[in-house]
Amino acid sequence: MKQDSGSEITVTVKGENLKDVYAYEVNLEFDNKRLIFKKAKAEQEGGFSISPIIKENKIQYAHTKLGKVPGDDGKITFCTFTFEPIDAGEAQIALKDVKLVNSQLASSVLSNSAKVSTLIDKLPTIKETNFKDIRNHWAKEAIFAAVKQGFVDGYSDQTFRPDEDVSRSEFVAMLIRALHIQPTDSSGLAFADLNSIPVWSRPFVSEAVKLGIVNGYADNSFRSGNSISRAELAVMIVKALGMKVDLNNPSTFADAGDLPDWAVPYVSAAAKARLIQGRGDNLFAPNDRATRAEAVNLILSMLKHKGA
Repeated sequence: MKQDSGSEITVTVKGENLKDVYAYEVNLEFDNKRLIFKKAKAEQEGGFSISPIIKENKIQYAHTKLGKVPGDDGKITFCTFTFEPIDAGEAQIALKDVKLVNSQLASSVLSNSAKVSTLIDKLPTIKETNFKDIRNHWAKEAIFAAVKQGFVDGYSDQTFRPDEDVSRSEFVAMLIRALHIQPTDSSGLAFADLNSIPVWSRPFVSEAVKLGIVNGYADNSFRSGNSISRAELAVMIVKALGMKVDLNNPSTFADAGDLPDWAVPYVSAAAKARLIQGRGDNLFAPNDRATRAEAVNLILSMLKHKGA
């Protein structure tokens, strides 16, 4: 395995003195407290790759040739894994085993204990003043403040994408970071769609569940990638602050009838505390998707209220 330096960490899996390799399956483990898995790429031309299967800190990746063709011999470069550092310290990546299949479909397993370590002494940062898509945005100052406080960042192309939707996992991570809570592990998560929750976000989701900030749906799913609604945003903020809510307190927004019943007291409490605002004409638009800029602005309002 080979580790390259830079803002991304790549590990390439190779083998020597091999014979008739038609397909393979690579099993890898990595430090998911310091690294986020980004992608895997087969290095052979042609064939078909199966999307990586991620479970906690384990990755399984497979590739096969197609049709009646011979397998490869000799020195083979199988695939390359790419990671992004998320925390400082020594991070380790370990190759556990490689399953080989020949052109006659006979299989064998090569156990391995190869490891690479990298010392992450400084995380790559994006200068908030370099964001090229927020210069005239209404949330510009809020975005600057949020980046400085370290609970959100921009993208590698020097954008912040303020008007893009924010997912449930993304918002939970922002919120937990803003509260300066260090997530431990995700061993307690039991959502039916756990495998669809990105590995990097599971500890944050786990902390939010433990604190009663977020819940799943009636079918025991979390729906990590769903865009979060403005109503959900308000509910999570009020719960994060531990604010008392009046179950009989109606909303004063003009579109109060559009509010889900479960959100009414929380939106009313958030509005009373001046944590949230409408979108004009006294409309709250509870079912609209919340943007990254709105999420950042609301978290900053929460932090200001918390410090009051």
